[in-house]
Amino acid sequence: MKHIRKFNEVIKNKDLQETIDEVLDNLSNPAADLLKEGLFDFFSKKVNEDDKIALEYIARLKKVKGISPYKITYDPGGREQNNFKIDKWIVDFDDTPIKLWSAISLRSNGFDYQCQELLISKGLSKYSKFEFYGLNVICVGEPENCKASVKILKELVELVESVYKNDKEAKRIENIKINMNKAADLIGDEPIKESIYEREVVFTNKRNPRLIITVKKNPDGRITNIENETGMRFPFSVGQILNRTAEVWACNNNFLMDGKDTCPDKKIFGVKTKDVPQGHEWRHIFPHKF
Repeated sequence: MKHIRKFNEVIKNKDLQETIDEVLDNLSNPAADLLKEGLFDFFSKKVNEDDKIALEYIARLKKVKGISPYKITYDPGGREQNNFKIDKWIVDFDDTPIKLWSAISLRSNGFDYQCQELLISKGLSKYSKFEFYGLNVICVGEPENCKASVKILKELVELVESVYKNDKEAKRIENIKINMNKAADLIGDEPIKESIYEREVVFTNKRNPRLIITVKKNPDGRITNIENETGMRFPFSVGQILNRTAEVWACNNNFLMDGKDTCPDKKIFGVKTKDVPQGHEWRHIFPHKF
């Protein structure tokens, strides 16, 4: 009882909020946080309408898992060397987008009295001499300042920052997954057999598609089998490496290699013939080129 009477005497001629602020400003930051939480919970149990508004936004954001349905924009805001940092967040809710501010002092003694007064005049609420938070609700007309409990504002800012980081990470993972293609897995889930390692290369005659030469080779390019019933001499044999010379042979002997023409593109004055449009005068002047 003696301690209670003494406390009552101290605050008798002072505003309670001023007394609490004065006590907190003279304590270390961790101690101030603990004391503030206890005192504010005791003296400020009533939830006002501004608190309900901020708590509604908190409830919405707590439902977000992964990619956020609400666009969140982060603006690092101002920095003054190692003195303070001011960050701004914008959350685009469909009905009422919101802007949030956090002003954090990086100095060992926090914001001085003049800076605190300036931050409060800008609509920010004091959590401690080291932290200030603010919330504006963008309504039709002018933005409205939401004067919710500073403890609730701090929770909202920290939640927005967390959702923003999770959203960014989830989008990064989704972007990678979207660009991955299951078909790019060249080895299926079936047991690997020796035949999987072999690959066929088919040479088809341009003028007579019935003339076909089929060559099977290992991954290293070494020929394992040749099927040639065309009667034409094929310059490779089993055991040899099927190299780029095969493309030259296919071009010189009018064969397609796996359905592709291996002959180099013909050009007229440096322009590929396939790029010359139909009806162009070059097609009449140089018909043998087409």
